[in-house]
Amino acid sequence: MDRCVKIVNLDEFPEIVLVGHITGPVIQCENPYIISPDECLTKFYKANELTIYAIDKAYLEAKGLENINLETDSNLCSYEVKINPDWDVVNIANPLMKEDIEYSIAGFSEERLIIYKSRQVSEYKAGIPDRTEIFEEPDMPDIRLTIKENVSSVEENISSIEEDVSKDEYPVPDEGEANDEGILDSIIRFLKGLFNVK
Repeated sequence: MDRCVKIVNLDEFPEIVLVGHITGPVIQCENPYIISPDECLTKFYKANELTIYAIDKAYLEAKGLENINLETDSNLCSYEVKINPDWDVVNIANPLMKEDIEYSIAGFSEERLIIYKSRQVSEYKAGIPDRTEIFEEPDMPDIRLTIKENVSSVEENISSIEEDVSKDEYPVPDEGEANDEGILDSIIRFLKGLFNVK
């Protein structure tokens, strides 16, 4: 039985790119590959495994896909595909000929990409009408809609810290500089500089 699995709502998450990564004994296709909502997923061979990674688009453009270690990079969120996205075996008496399965991104939870089956169209032989099923989005209280939690506030905090350091009237001396002040004086000077106390 033929099967086509697509992830259809990528336009709702324009800040990410989805990448398919195949592992297994036989890989004779582009790997890793950019996932498009118009193309069927593949893992090429039945014994292979397919993992989908969500990557921040700006991070991908800055670093380049070839320079990202998909299995260890903490900036990514992943989803392991449990079904064979290319085909399946059915009993000869089963009239099912083809499945078109649509998955949708629900969001992100911790380091996981949350994808769910949103629609399935089953085509049958022997004059049996096609069957369309619609599935609900999972109800997950801790789900977020951005790949990383509080990215903008973190960037703002980093920017603010950099500004404070550049305005610091009490800079910490370089390691090479001779400094006769005691440890207590060093701590006080550091704390005054931290809080901009004169």
